[in-house]
Amino acid sequence: MANILFVTTQYRVGERIYPIIPKLSKQYNLDLMKLYQMDPLCNWPGDTDLRNNFNQNYLKFFDNVYNNININYKKYDLIITDDNRQFNGLSQIYQNRQCLLLACSHGVSEHGYEIKNKGISYDKCFVFGRKEVKYDHQIPAGIPANDKLKHYKNIKKEHILIIINYLGNAGKIPTGNGDFFKLFDKDVFDSLDLLKLQQKYNSPIIIKLKSRPDINIENDTNYLNSILSDKLDYKILIDIDDDNLMISKSHVVISAPSTLALKPIQLGIPTTLIPETGQTGIFYDYETNKNFIEDTLEGGKDFNSTQCFLNYIERCINE
Repeated sequence: MANILFVTTQYRVGERIYPIIPKLSKQYNLDLMKLYQMDPLCNWPGDTDLRNNFNQNYLKFFDNVYNNININYKKYDLIITDDNRQFNGLSQIYQNRQCLLLACSHGVSEHGYEIKNKGISYDKCFVFGRKEVKYDHQIPAGIPANDKLKHYKNIKKEHILIIINYLGNAGKIPTGNGDFFKLFDKDVFDSLDLLKLQQKYNSPIIIKLKSRPDINIENDTNYLNSILSDKLDYKILIDIDDDNLMISKSHVVISAPSTLALKPIQLGIPTTLIPETGQTGIFYDYETNKNFIEDTLEGGKDFNSTQCFLNYIERCINE
């Protein structure tokens, strides 16, 4: 059996491809490298350490586990990394590799990691869909974690979901394109008329924050309490065991342009994207393209992105 090194650096990036692990283990010998936020020595930034979920669900599929990049790379026939940036040891792994290295898209961004980092942190890169493909090294393969959405199509709706990029207390956050993100501040929240929305659906509001290294849960909670009406029934979530379930229970979703926002669109849940609160990325034709999911997310229409990944990995091993 061929040997594959699976590298994971950040849970909210890597979780998109974790479902391929059990099936990979049936065909190949797997080793694991845990870096950056997935390193057990790293302080978890959120409120629930999701590395425990990973360990419980996936560690049993790996023969060896490493927490640093100083290993023998000669034994591997393929390396798969969960990110396509140059950070967190990924460019060093690429320099030391002795085989093909496949990276995965960091997310919905306009930084061009899926193009400019070729030959620096990967040989080939999985992207979300066909409309992203501009070069031969880009492989459209969707999001394997979203395949499970097919089991939640008819679930009872229980809440209204708001997916945040940056709150209004974050200061000026550069987009990387010479501009700054619009923040979810009082003006943005007031424009959403959440009390009216809550009355319409007779359901509470969930505000989903990102688990970032610099997050301050107490400050963010106090900030939201200071700008939202005390008549609003809401709760704040950061880390969550099953984001597919959270999404599927939503009457409507209001979001920054975000990879997470692809999930409700796949399920046909009414989804509004707040302009400039995130990088537009692959959402540029969201309002005009009737085949948005089919063009944007490989395997997204039939919920079979996992097989798209596995098929390409098998081709790489056999070539």
